[in-house]
Amino acid sequence: MTEEQGKKYIFKIVLLGDPGVGKSSLITRFVHNRFQSSYLMTIGVDILSKQLFVGNDEVLFLISDIGGQERFASVREKFYRGSRGCFLVFDLTRENTLASVKAWKKGLDAVEEDVIYFLIGNKADLKEQVSVSDESIQAIIEELNLPKETFFITSAKTGEKVEEAFVTFSKELMKAVEKKRVEVGLD
Repeated sequence: MTEEQGKKYIFKIVLLGDPGVGKSSLITRFVHNRFQSSYLMTIGVDILSKQLFVGNDEVLFLISDIGGQERFASVREKFYRGSRGCFLVFDLTRENTLASVKAWKKGLDAVEEDVIYFLIGNKADLKEQVSVSDESIQAIIEELNLPKETFFITSAKTGEKVEEAFVTFSKELMKAVEKKRVEVGLD
């Protein structure tokens, strides 16, 4: 008896947020399961891939890590195109980075429709330095109309909730694809 062959999915996703919130570190933790303690600014865009399995289904993520500095604004739009999902990343130790996710989302929404968004509060390992309140996070979740289950507190340093966030993300993206197939009669 053979196992049922699963479906294959390829999702282009982006991680967006202010410089230094840990976008590259989250990607490195997810793709290579390691953490680099020294900060290296992303120059332009890095694209990495990671395959994972959800049940019998295969998911390939094409992950764009786009530099958060203002000087890269002109190239961002090109790399936004075709994105199906986005992690809006903020630093739990810097309140201003949470407020910035609204502008990051607006920028991607101007280029792509029907993007699945997850909100990621990174740097959970810096417990004594956390300055973003639960109330502020809840207000952003409501303002951006995000489901509560799409919010994760992570630590790229320790790996806390990183894999779980990406696996949950893949399930949400797969559900969106299947819903669209049914809506357009491709079932």
